[in-house]
Amino acid sequence: MRVGGVRKRPQNTMGLVPFLVKVLKGKTMGVTEVSIAVQRAGYKTTSPNFRTIVNQALIKYTDKFKKLERGKYTAA
Repeated sequence: MRVGGVRKRPQNTMGLVPFLVKVLKGKTMGVTEVSIAVQRAGYKTTSPNFRTIVNQALIKYTDKFKKLERGKYTAA
């Protein structure tokens, strides 16, 4: 039996990758800056390691993001 309340995932208007593209368009940022900017732009998360999730998305979607130098990304 589960103890405590029901955990509900936050609902976002769009997925993480489109939010990242929107935030990085025309800018260069580090992973921590991007993770903070995405949340300020309205992305909701309950993840305790959201920065890691953002970093993995930036690495995975090379067609959408360009790595300029170590830890610095921009929208492709």
